[in-house]
Amino acid sequence: MSQHVIVFAADNKYTNQLVTAIKSVCTHNQNIKFYILNDDIPKEWFLVMEQYLEKLNCSIRDVKLIENEVTKFTGPFSHINYVTYFRYMIPEVVTEDRALYLDVDLVVTGELDELFSLNLDNHTIAAVPDWNQGEFSGQFNAGVLLFNLVRCRNEDFTERMISYTREHLPNLKVGDQTVLNHFYPDYLPLPERYNTQIGAEWLGAYYKDGEAPVILHYSTNHKPWSNYGYNSSREVWWFYHNLDWQELLAYWKIKKQDMERIFSLNFKQECFVLTNSGDIEHIEYLIQSLPEYRFNIAAHTLMSPNLRNLDQYKNAYTYPMVTPPMLEKMFHDSSIYLDINHFNEVNDIVQKARESGKSIFAFSNTKHREDDYYVEIVPESTPEKMVECLKAVCTENQ
Repeated sequence: MSQHVIVFAADNKYTNQLVTAIKSVCTHNQNIKFYILNDDIPKEWFLVMEQYLEKLNCSIRDVKLIENEVTKFTGPFSHINYVTYFRYMIPEVVTEDRALYLDVDLVVTGELDELFSLNLDNHTIAAVPDWNQGEFSGQFNAGVLLFNLVRCRNEDFTERMISYTREHLPNLKVGDQTVLNHFYPDYLPLPERYNTQIGAEWLGAYYKDGEAPVILHYSTNHKPWSNYGYNSSREVWWFYHNLDWQELLAYWKIKKQDMERIFSLNFKQECFVLTNSGDIEHIEYLIQSLPEYRFNIAAHTLMSPNLRNLDQYKNAYTYPMVTPPMLEKMFHDSSIYLDINHFNEVNDIVQKARESGKSIFAFSNTKHREDDYYVEIVPESTPEKMVECLKAVCTENQ
């Protein structure tokens, strides 16, 4: 069986992310030929990767681009460097007629066969429209590109890209993405599930596709491997990052529900707190006393260290700079709202919790509404009483 071609561009600093992306591909897809465009990844890395991939009916090629002209180009943002311009070289270094280019800051969560089988006879590039159609009307995001390499070669793709970039480099608003859009406004639009830009939602992106993403692209400078949880779907990236290669030998058995099982930890209830204050009454005591309950703590702002330190507990999840979709998901998934933050009530959240039929609890010194909003109002001097009340909710639901 012929192999599908997937191309990555990376440098030695990003091999961790590159391995994660490759493992995610191999979890759901067989018979892949990987081309890695680079100028400094050691030979030993490729030798080790080759040993893993050949057991998965996949192969890998080391494509060195040392002192190539594109290495002189710079990116418009700090998290984008000259490596992104390596994709200009794809028609010259890939021998096949079709190739899928993927950025390294993404994971593949499903099969790609349908994407590879698209009719590209009348198009050079297929891509997903950029989320920001207000600023980049009609343009595509270049993190996922399906190339018709026959047309690329006939159009002198590489030379045209390099020449235009050389001439306009200081004025390229989004680097090589600007160049690619300049030459290919007639690209074939792909469904957004093939490039769902995670992190862009808090910048205003709203995804309408409705279908489960096949490619999650962490396209902003807030990456899932960083310490702060600005993005949704961080755990998806970490799931693939932590997969053992031996587990991938049985990759067809690895399904989305496995991921959900690992990260849900079978919590009996989910409790939610929305706060603008770092002072949440007895929150650490409640977390420690109820290990079978998940505590989601969200804020529209950055969080104080005392809240961020709660992440050390398996059942505590903090979400600074929470995005609207993530906030909506946590609110929907929670059965209990804890009105236990000091200072003000955020976004009329207690009112919304009441309208949604959630069980609402408060301490006497933190409640923001009238008494009839609450299942129980507990004196702040007796946090153990709050633990008993929360356990009773679980008993009632059994």
